[in-house]
Amino acid sequence: MAVVSIIGHKGGVGKTTLSINIAAAITKARHSTKTEEPVCLFDLDLRLPTITGILNSYPQKTFFNLFEILANRTYQVDFLQGLYQILIPFQEYKAGNIPKDSPRLLKSIAKYKNLNEKLFNHSEFEFGDQIHELFLMRGDIEHPADLKKRVVTELFKRIDINKFKNILREYEGNARPDISEYVSYIEEYGFAILGGEVPILGKKSHRQRINEPEFLALFLEFIQEACEEFKYVILDTPAGGVNHLSSIMNSIDQVLFVFDVSNTIAVEGSIDALHTFIDYYEDFYANFKKGHLTGLDKSYVDRLIAIRGEKAVEQTLKTKKMSIIFNRCQNNNEVTQCLDQLRDYLDTLDKYEKYKDRIHLVGLLPNHKVVNITNNRGTLFYGKDKTLSGRMDAIAKSIIDPNYTCPTLIYSNAEIISSLEKKSNFGLSTTLSRIASSLS
Repeated sequence: MAVVSIIGHKGGVGKTTLSINIAAAITKARHSTKTEEPVCLFDLDLRLPTITGILNSYPQKTFFNLFEILANRTYQVDFLQGLYQILIPFQEYKAGNIPKDSPRLLKSIAKYKNLNEKLFNHSEFEFGDQIHELFLMRGDIEHPADLKKRVVTELFKRIDINKFKNILREYEGNARPDISEYVSYIEEYGFAILGGEVPILGKKSHRQRINEPEFLALFLEFIQEACEEFKYVILDTPAGGVNHLSSIMNSIDQVLFVFDVSNTIAVEGSIDALHTFIDYYEDFYANFKKGHLTGLDKSYVDRLIAIRGEKAVEQTLKTKKMSIIFNRCQNNNEVTQCLDQLRDYLDTLDKYEKYKDRIHLVGLLPNHKVVNITNNRGTLFYGKDKTLSGRMDAIAKSIIDPNYTCPTLIYSNAEIISSLEKKSNFGLSTTLSRIASSLS
């Protein structure tokens, strides 16, 4: 499995268009199908996803549905599990099986007093009315003896604890999303897409939840499980990246930065986006080596280690490939000026020597073809425009061929431009045949 992320500092630089065409190029290069080495294009823009609309292909369920399921798993199931653990000692005390000074009973009363009923939708649960009544009388239950009051006793008679347990198990089973329902395979293009349609986060509660640790941990778990279903995964990220998903962004295999070289301000923004990612990456890797990862980062990496092994995860973090695609360029001078500015910037930060061989230059694309996706026309240009298709093939090479050499910052500007301008599709079939032979 190889996970590649497309990153840009702002909207309109061609991230989505490039993501779509890179997925198409990899699909053709690997002759991948739905069952053999499948490719997935993953729309990670949770607020305004566009890929499903552009390609006119919609999965059975969207991220909106996913968030509803994860909310059920995070809040409803956790609430019911906690309540079940409270009700059991209550029932045992009423039946005379445990004394009034039982630590379990006293702890259950304390938990009962502190449960947040706002996290549970009573109307959708069979015992919802009884649970609601139970919360209304919390002020009357301070000590174990209060559980034997007539009104409480009558209420407990209406809650079948065994049936409650069975319903809880059903909730737990339904709280796990089926990945296949969120993936749409497009026969015409040969790759799958995973994402949603506007508005994914139409509800205020969803916008809040994505920043909550427990909820976000479940979403990261879903992303990882989805990625494991495919040989190649292309992540189309929102403008500015996804800071709240830094765990996955720092542990993917390759990052493709889309550099807007149309003007000085745009170049500065692109360079700053690269610098920001490097800072995230360095902190993440340093904490990993020291065993200092915490929270979501630790949970996510622990999951990766369980799947791939610690050495493989460390190697991925240590050798992460960072690449740049130049877009919105009218002439080569804009690219050379950007390269000089990037080198000066990294040198000022004392990072040039460290990254001069780590930042690869993999693509050069003209302005008028890539950015203009008005009315979704011409977005999928792969196979229709010979020049651009060739350049997509070059980017695909950099992803699928570990031996493919791209120029880095240590190369001269003339060497970089010369490399980027070569006909990228020349010799691609030979290269891929060699890769296939080495893998067999």
